[in-house]
Amino acid sequence: ISTGVKTRFVMELLAALNSQILSKLFDLIVPLEVHPHACLFVMGSEGRGEQILRTDQDNALIIRNGFKDDNLPSYAAQFNEALANMGYPYCDGKIMLSNERWRKTSTAFEKQITAWYVSGSSEDMMWIATLVDAHFVCGDIKLFEQLQKHWQVSAKNVATSNFINRFAKPILQFGDSSGWWQKFVGGSETDIDLKKAGIFPIVHGVRALSLEYQITETNTRSRLQQLAQQRVLDDTMAQNLAEALDFFMAKRLDVALTTQDRTARAVNPNNLSALEKDLLKECLAMVKD
Repeated sequence: ISTGVKTRFVMELLAALNSQILSKLFDLIVPLEVHPHACLFVMGSEGRGEQILRTDQDNALIIRNGFKDDNLPSYAAQFNEALANMGYPYCDGKIMLSNERWRKTSTAFEKQITAWYVSGSSEDMMWIATLVDAHFVCGDIKLFEQLQKHWQVSAKNVATSNFINRFAKPILQFGDSSGWWQKFVGGSETDIDLKKAGIFPIVHGVRALSLEYQITETNTRSRLQQLAQQRVLDDTMAQNLAEALDFFMAKRLDVALTTQDRTARAVNPNNLSALEKDLLKECLAMVKD
């Protein structure tokens, strides 16, 4: 970063490395005869290819209908345990293939997804948001593509008419950035939460639009490009949001590398250089727009 390498290139490198590690680990633990009948995928920042800090595991396994192996739960537990031993913390929400919710046959997964759309509860919305960031790692990619098609079709044909509005609502609840400008003029509470005020509103807003317009890309920058091509967003807005996200990510990494804050979320604008302070103001204004 300090030598001028753009944050998104670092994220791309980490995503590729992460995928290779998971794929190799799956090969070592799961017998080869199982591989054609299963599909491993990741979600969250790993799925979007936007991981810059060590995050919890977010992974799942699709099993071909009719395939049986009594050892699958054991393989799943070994896989998640091995990742934990390698420095990938267990997911607090148990979004891991060792959890039966995230280790299902194709049909069982589809039924679960349909139920999430029909229910529309805040918890089920969270599961859908997690799922639509999914990215294939290894196994039979056709199983993944079939499931991906199902959640896209369900978003149009199963969900209620106001589904996408409710799906996007957390942007206003969690991503509230009202009054952030006051923090630039001092005061006792001056820290800005980079994730709440900047990263989450962009990521989830773009995710909601991508689900609405049937975009299969998971990376936020790639989604923005697709949204611009479909004229959902104009080119300038899409580019500005991509650059704003890069800025937030870079600043978050900078906080992690220069402090003891391993969550790297809080930044005091009054401790920034004049240029960085102006950039932060502009990026937060883009998010608000």
